[in-house]
Amino acid sequence: MNKLISLSFKTLISKFHNAEHVDFFYRLISSLTALVAALPSLGSIVNALSAIYAREDAIFKKNQTAIQTGSLGTLHDRRIGLFVFFRQSVIAVKFFGTAVQLQAMELLLYLLKNYEKLTTAAYSDQTGLLHNFLEDCEKAAYKPSIQLLGLTELVNNLLAANTEFETQYTERSTEQAESSDQGNMPEARANTDSAFEAFIDAVNVSWTANELGAKDPAVRTALTGIKQLVDGAIHQGQLNLARRGHHHKPKDDGNTDEGTQTPITPPTPPTPGTQQPNTDLPDAPPTEQNPTDEPHHLDPNEHPSMGE
Repeated sequence: MNKLISLSFKTLISKFHNAEHVDFFYRLISSLTALVAALPSLGSIVNALSAIYAREDAIFKKNQTAIQTGSLGTLHDRRIGLFVFFRQSVIAVKFFGTAVQLQAMELLLYLLKNYEKLTTAAYSDQTGLLHNFLEDCEKAAYKPSIQLLGLTELVNNLLAANTEFETQYTERSTEQAESSDQGNMPEARANTDSAFEAFIDAVNVSWTANELGAKDPAVRTALTGIKQLVDGAIHQGQLNLARRGHHHKPKDDGNTDEGTQTPITPPTPPTPGTQQPNTDLPDAPPTEQNPTDEPHHLDPNEHPSMGE
C-alpha cells in the first residue's frame, strides 16, 4: 500500500534559510496540535516534535538578536551600505558619463543583475554573495570598467568591511556554540527534521493500519486532514523558494525539481579611449527596499573611508 505522505519534503526543507525553516515548522506544528486531538496515538509524537522545535526557535531568536545588535549590526550596515553606494554610483553615470563611461556602466549593470537580491538575503547568504561579487570585481571582464568609473577604492573598502564583518560573525558564532548548552542552529534544524520525519512515518503507519484493519472513517478523515496540512505547507515552501530565485516548480505530489538559471552574457567591455554612440541605455534596475538603503548610509561625508 502506498504511503499517505511522501518523504520528498526532505529535499525541500534542506534548502530553507534558517528563518524559513523556523517559520515552516511554526505554522505546521501550531495546526497539527489541533488535528491530532482525534488521534491519541500521534499526540505524544507531536508533543515531542513541538519540544524539539522549541529549542530550534530559541537558538534562532538568540542568534538573530546577537547579529542585529551591537558592533556586528553596525558592521553589517556598513558593508551593505557600501554595496548599495557602488550600485547607485554605477547607475548615476547615465546622467553625466561619456560614451566610454556609459559602456562601462552598462557592463557593470549586467554584473549587478546577478546580485539583485543581495540586500534582502539572509546574513549568511549576503556574506557569500558579497564574496562572489568582490571576486567578480577582480576579473578582467569587469575590473577595467570599475577603474574607468573611479570605483576601485569603493570596492576595496567593501572588501575590508565584508572581511571585518565575517571575522566578527565567525568569532561570535564560535563563542555562542561553545557557551550554549542548546547546541547550534544546524544541529537544532537536523533534530527538528528528524522528529518531523518520525511523525510522518507514524502517520503513514496509522493510515496503513486503519485501511487494512478497522477502516474507521473518523481516523481516515483525521489522517487525510494531516496530509492536506502538510501538502499545503510544502507547496507554500516551494513557492517561497521560487520567489527568491531557486526555481523549484510547485507540483501536486509535493516533490521538487531543481531548476536552472540562464546565465547572463555581459556585453563586450569598452576599449579605453574609444568613443562610441550612446544607444539604448538600460534603465536603472529597481532597488529593493532595505533598512540599509536609507540615504544617510550612502553619504560619503558620513563615511570618509568611501573616498571623496
